[in-house]
Amino acid sequence: MSSTVLSSFLAAQHRDLDRLMEDADNACGTPRALAALAAFGEAMEHHLKIEERVLFPEFAQRTGPGGPLVVMRQEHDAIRSLLAQGRGAGAAECRALFETLTVLVSQHHLKEENVLYPMTDTVLADCAGSLLAAMREEPVVHG
Repeated sequence: MSSTVLSSFLAAQHRDLDRLMEDADNACGTPRALAALAAFGEAMEHHLKIEERVLFPEFAQRTGPGGPLVVMRQEHDAIRSLLAQGRGAGAAECRALFETLTVLVSQHHLKEENVLYPMTDTVLADCAGSLLAAMREEPVVHG
């Protein structure tokens, strides 16, 4: 199995999330705004859970709980907080929310793809197949 299997899988999810985020941003102020935000929120929560329940514990076990995981968890919390603020937001609030969310998520994805994921590809190469299987089995969160 390729040593980049984890980063490739997770980066592909990032691209899907980027599309859903753009769709939700574009839907601000329209009748489909809540549905678009919910679709993005569910997909984002699923991705965050995959990282937190599968990737992070194995990585922390091998490298320690500090390092990039501290920042990643803080940013996950910030993303969740912004998504919670978006529920019930009006059009103007929605636009402002997505200005902030787009910057935060874009920067977060860059950090993961350029720092964390390459590290996981190296550190977790021997168990990448089983981790990928666990990521694919993680249930989707419906909220």
